[in-house]
Amino acid sequence: MNNKAVSILKCDTYDIKSLIKNIRSHFDNLGGIDKFVKKGTRVLIKANLIMGKKADAAVTTNPNFIEALSKVIIEAGGIVTIADSPGGPFTPILLKSVYKASGMDKAAANSGAELNFDCTYKKIKAVNPVVSNDFNFISPFFSADLLISACKLKTHSKTAYTGAVKNLFGLIPGLEKPEFHSRYSELDKFCNMLIDICETAKPGLSFMDGIVAHEGNGPTGGSPKKVGLTLASENPYSLDLAASYIIGFEPNEVMTVKNSIERGLTQKSALDLNIIGENLREIRIPDFKKADTNIVSMFAFLPSWLRNRIEKFLTPYPIIDTPKCIGCGKCAESCAAHTIEIINKKAVINYNNCIKCFCCQEMCPIKAINIKRRSIFKF
Repeated sequence: MNNKAVSILKCDTYDIKSLIKNIRSHFDNLGGIDKFVKKGTRVLIKANLIMGKKADAAVTTNPNFIEALSKVIIEAGGIVTIADSPGGPFTPILLKSVYKASGMDKAAANSGAELNFDCTYKKIKAVNPVVSNDFNFISPFFSADLLISACKLKTHSKTAYTGAVKNLFGLIPGLEKPEFHSRYSELDKFCNMLIDICETAKPGLSFMDGIVAHEGNGPTGGSPKKVGLTLASENPYSLDLAASYIIGFEPNEVMTVKNSIERGLTQKSALDLNIIGENLREIRIPDFKKADTNIVSMFAFLPSWLRNRIEKFLTPYPIIDTPKCIGCGKCAESCAAHTIEIINKKAVINYNNCIKCFCCQEMCPIKAINIKRRSIFKF
């Protein structure tokens, strides 16, 4: 078991000088920056750039956080590239728009880092896979000496929580991601696939921007939430175990966390982790809003065949706010089951084929897709 320390520090501002000091302290807590970065070390910072949103939406990793992290690494002699494969087609035009909207273009210019515009990819054999034997990873991954997962603290409509592990799903190029949603439509398999990606990518470090988090129907449909924390660890699974605990989850409520524990990749409880900095119990947030899809089953006592049928019927589903819909087609483009059409300039879902992956809700740029529960959940 990789029982690496998790550094957790308070930080309530995106001021660059404060962030640089904060990030240097994380490196010190984890053994010093020299342990990770030497002169000439090529560092790939995999930010969470899911879509072109401004920083104040708290959907993407804050550009000031990435700028500060890049500056600290470059000052230590590293060569930094910032990359991600956002939702939608993996093209230079899309990347440019996402970099500009998120402020990542300025973060790169101010720090001396490079932005990736290489939209090619290569196949890589999976390491210790459970569900997937190989992947296509974006090309910048293969030229890096050190991969850093620089994630955002957010809830998620499909996986309950998204952090260091799920952030690496962005190594999969463009529209291949919906294919994985379709292939692994069951949550357990999907989350084991995410761990297969993480095990293959082997990030040397993970940093989390939890200064302003994203709560509710994340990763894009929720609301900003001031938390005032940053986290760092060599072990992405331990970081996720700690971060999900902080926002009120138990390990069995987050499938990536549950599966990583079962695979022996982290401790069984966040309270068993080697935490440097803040006290986990003291910083836990009891009122952090979870996604509407995050429902603990009330039918556990029933036989599995009956429970599965009831839960399938009661599973929340996406619904189009038709008057609000602008017919842009982002939902249809991202639909894993190809079950959404644009008819008369409005999105229409064929529920017979919907696998409830919520990619449509995730990629809607104007929050015109909501999550609907069956009436039994309205108490």
